[in-house]
Amino acid sequence: MPVGAGGEALRRIEAALVADDPRLAEAFRKWHEPPGRDPGDEGFTSVGRFTGLVPLLGLAAMVLGPIATVAALLVWAVLFLSIRRAKTDPG
Repeated sequence: MPVGAGGEALRRIEAALVADDPRLAEAFRKWHEPPGRDPGDEGFTSVGRFTGLVPLLGLAAMVLGPIATVAALLVWAVLFLSIRRAKTDPG
């Protein structure tokens, strides 16, 4: 917690937050930077696989139209679930 201008106010805010939800405050205290991220790298952004699908689905919706987009999503969901099931089934 920084000390100096506003330090006491920040301590009061933290105490109020801890009083409201101690588990949330503990989760923030235990949080660490994800591995592989360089804190000095200002341009770094991690985008997950499903986050990357959002713009793709938006573009597909604009190109295909609403009915074709729903059909494409259904086909994608069936393929996704079948691949996932194949990976988890032993045999």
